[in-house]
Amino acid sequence: MKLAVDFILIIGILLNIIALIGLFRLKQKKLPQYILIVFWLLILSIFIFFYANLHDLRIVRFIANYFQGGARFIIPPLLFLYVKSIFSNKPDLLKKNLIHFVPFLIYFTFYTVPNSLDFEFTRWIDAYINRALIKDIYGIVYFSLSIKLFYVVNKTMKHNYSNIKEKDFLWIRNFLICFLLVLIIDLLLTISEISFGYNVSWDGYITVFFIIVAMSYLGYYGVTQSKIFLPDFLIQEHITKSTELEYKTSYLKDDEKDALKQKFYKCMNEEKLYLLPDLNLKMIANSMEVSERKLSAFFGEVLDSNFYDSINLFRVEEAKTILKSDAVESHSITGIGLSCGFSSKSSFYRIFKNKTGVSPSVYRTLALKESHST
Repeated sequence: MKLAVDFILIIGILLNIIALIGLFRLKQKKLPQYILIVFWLLILSIFIFFYANLHDLRIVRFIANYFQGGARFIIPPLLFLYVKSIFSNKPDLLKKNLIHFVPFLIYFTFYTVPNSLDFEFTRWIDAYINRALIKDIYGIVYFSLSIKLFYVVNKTMKHNYSNIKEKDFLWIRNFLICFLLVLIIDLLLTISEISFGYNVSWDGYITVFFIIVAMSYLGYYGVTQSKIFLPDFLIQEHITKSTELEYKTSYLKDDEKDALKQKFYKCMNEEKLYLLPDLNLKMIANSMEVSERKLSAFFGEVLDSNFYDSINLFRVEEAKTILKSDAVESHSITGIGLSCGFSSKSSFYRIFKNKTGVSPSVYRTLALKESHST
């Protein structure tokens, strides 16, 4: 039994290290990645604590306990902040949300440190307060709030970006749900201990096992569905916006602006790259043979816009041309939107109406009336 638990813990530690290496290797780190680094370090401290406890490594257990002792009070609000940080560029976001970490500071100050120094009043706390139950309920509440926040923000984001697909958000949703399930399992174990009046040391290993199962699934999911736990389009949008702000004070020379403008419109009008539904900044930069930094500056300084708005403008113009032509008779309006580079019917209708003031179907009707009147 000990050998099996030992093997499972080693697997968990290795998976954790792989996740951390992937995050540390990222060249462009934003607040979401830094939050995840702290998160995986805390999970690692839990694994190391249980490994040290299993092998009676007292010094390692003593050190790891300082990190993992209050981890259950810091991980849930940390992931709540993670969801917020993904969809926000506010520089003071962390500062404004420090209040969420007050319970951890209280627990660390009044229990973790005194308990490590063997203060007597901590034994009174252990005798009369079920810390595991409080941690489970606290975590479940926060994870539930995080999932609720995710769905609210997810819905908002889909109304502000052109080609957001459901898979772009699956990592975040599954990430939260997996760890919520782990906490629910731990809560059930805690309640069974209270109900049946038993107390065993191995129940913590059951929770650790489910954490490792969740990590294994999420590790695979993170690699196949996202760029190190953050959707590609969000990373790109963060980079685009940050570079636009960085170079807003005339980064480009006048002759560069003219040259970039010619290259850009060639890509759009001749190559029609905007018809590609998965078009991104890097693809256009490669076609224009310029750096992504210069291209980002071009959108801000020359077009006074951003990447997604600029591309969607070309898509809308392409759709308008088709809607006014005879080709519309052999295509559905949704099909026209997809052929113009939009990823879905909803994004096509929303963006088209935003740019023209009317829906594609209304625009088609008006175009028909105009042609008949002439």
